Amino acid sequence: MMKSIKNSIVVLVCAALFSLSASAQNNNQRPSRPDPSEGVKAVVERVYNYLNGCTPAALVDGNGKVIKDYSKIDRNTTYQKGDFGINTYEWGVTYSGMLQLSEVLGDKKYADYVYDRLNVIGKAYPHVKKYCDETGYSMRLTPLNTPKWLDDCGAMTAAMIKATLADPKRSKDFRALLDNWFIFTMYEEYRMSDGILARHRPVTNSVWLDDMYMGITPIAYRGVLSQRERGDLTQKYYNEAINQVLLFKKYLWVPEKKIYRHGWIESMGIHPDYHWARANGWAVLTMCDVLDAVPQSTQGWTEVRDLLVALLEGLAPYQSPEGTWHQLLDHNDTYLETSASAMFVYGYAHAINKGWIDKTAFQDIAKSGWAAVARQVNEIGQVENTCVGTGLGWTNTFYANRPVNVYAAHGYGPVLLAGAEMLKLYAAEKEARANMRPASGGFGPMVQRQEGKPMVFLAGDSTCKNGSGNGANKQWGWGSFFQEYMTDGVVVNNLAVGGLSSRTFYNRNWANLRDQIKEGDYVIIQFGHNDMAPLNTGRARGTLNGVGSEYETVVMEKNGAPEDVYSYGHYVRMMVRQTKMRGGIPIVVSPTPQNRWESNHKVQRFNETFNAWCEQVAKEEGVVYINVNELAGAAYDKMGKATAQKDYFADSVHTFEGGARLYCKTLADALKASKSPLGKYVK
Repeated sequence: MMKSIKNSIVVLVCAALFSLSASAQNNNQRPSRPDPSEGVKAVVERVYNYLNGCTPAALVDGNGKVIKDYSKIDRNTTYQKGDFGINTYEWGVTYSGMLQLSEVLGDKKYADYVYDRLNVIGKAYPHVKKYCDETGYSMRLTPLNTPKWLDDCGAMTAAMIKATLADPKRSKDFRALLDNWFIFTMYEEYRMSDGILARHRPVTNSVWLDDMYMGITPIAYRGVLSQRERGDLTQKYYNEAINQVLLFKKYLWVPEKKIYRHGWIESMGIHPDYHWARANGWAVLTMCDVLDAVPQSTQGWTEVRDLLVALLEGLAPYQSPEGTWHQLLDHNDTYLETSASAMFVYGYAHAINKGWIDKTAFQDIAKSGWAAVARQVNEIGQVENTCVGTGLGWTNTFYANRPVNVYAAHGYGPVLLAGAEMLKLYAAEKEARANMRPASGGFGPMVQRQEGKPMVFLAGDSTCKNGSGNGANKQWGWGSFFQEYMTDGVVVNNLAVGGLSSRTFYNRNWANLRDQIKEGDYVIIQFGHNDMAPLNTGRARGTLNGVGSEYETVVMEKNGAPEDVYSYGHYVRMMVRQTKMRGGIPIVVSPTPQNRWESNHKVQRFNETFNAWCEQVAKEEGVVYINVNELAGAAYDKMGKATAQKDYFADSVHTFEGGARLYCKTLADALKASKSPLGKYVK
């Protein structure tokens, strides 16, 4: 009897297992890979929630009462107490990280955090200046008026400039302070005879690697701001930023190790030769910022890029098996430190995203580094194992014995910056996977031609077809819905591919689309967002400006092969002409607007670039042109920035379903009003 029961149990278990296996096969169930970007978002959200709750944006009097009338500021006025100060060089980095996250995630709360605090500081400045000038007293807020060294203002100035570039209107309350601090940084901070930014600490003519970020980043970005506002001093600032990077290389770069020493002392015969991790992190952040801000055409830009690449190559062997780096890079007996590790992760991810270093060679360093950094963010959002503030030291033990603390403010900004850049890295990977062509050479699922009905082919980028076009990442291209705005008299075939420009689509994908065109078909052509990329580095998809037939021969970074690169208008023109040769009807459409605003009710346009070039090509070729950039831009202007960013834009370019449908409606209405025969098929 017992044996019979056991046999029955075995039979039932096997049957159950077989049933589960069959069910899984029938439902095509496979373990899904977790989206790594969701993990990044969770970490930065945790950090944001902690910081937003523990860094109040207010001034208080000597009794701790919040001051609302800034004319009441006196020598007892200070910032309302929180876990961290809101006006420190560490928080300048935090503000920069918040701004980047706001752009990457399309979430205004990160930017609000920045403007709320910078405006408190900025509004206080004229009253502090007046009080100090009239009384001569020193006060906690004196550095607003008269900073003593770069720590008082450099990183904060950089953050203020970035915030001003992002939204000039929200920055007006701290613009006077920005200008005051920049004058100190550029013209009043102590320099040695050759012009390098230097200190009198610990002795006269001391060069600190930290001052790369404190001094060079604000100078580089002031060039960008000058270019936008005035232009008269732009090149001076760009040249100075490059020159300072190369001067710091002269004093502190150790070529045999391909890393930096922390400091240099003129009066010492043997200079302190300690490779402090966070000092090297300051160099990484600085060179990334300089390369972003300064045009590639500036003399010395390539040398700075090569120096950054060399540093990233030099840092790689020092990464620990855990993924982070040691307090002293070349001393494995020192502790693993978080702030520097986050800076390095940012540098690797940023350089990969920009195409400055090889993705295959360095992506795992960035990914394992981020995973290790993320483990240092505890449940309430505090960053652990961050070294406290550190001056120049004369021994290994000085650095090795520096304490760590969750209240060391240096860790938070780098973690936010690293998170923002890893989100870009993972987004690019997702887009690349979605856009991989099947072995058959096709574009994915084929849309069947229906007898008697013309096809409407869509040739575009991710704003037309995002990923696989199924909204898996909550981002949609307008092409996924366009059939709904047309009658069943036509069949829409969305062959757009994310990540491609007019050039790369024409070179890789156009032939497949072109060979399907039959007489009476329509081809809607829309590119632009990716045409602004580099010509021969990274994803190498950029085009020359304009509509001319001239070309530039470039050497492709990925394989060393030459390629002739033509203008944006040339590639659009070729698609138009080849469509017409096959009896098709081309329609040229300007790119969709980007989530970049001149004001709360004015989204930026491409009027002098893509809009003008599209219109010129269409006019010369005698085809219909639809200015979606202007038409959709007008709709965004009307609804305002807050609504557009909440309900329509998913990030700086891509859209949620609401944005995609806005573009469909805009294009459909314009087609109906145009002379295109496709207009008769609009619902």
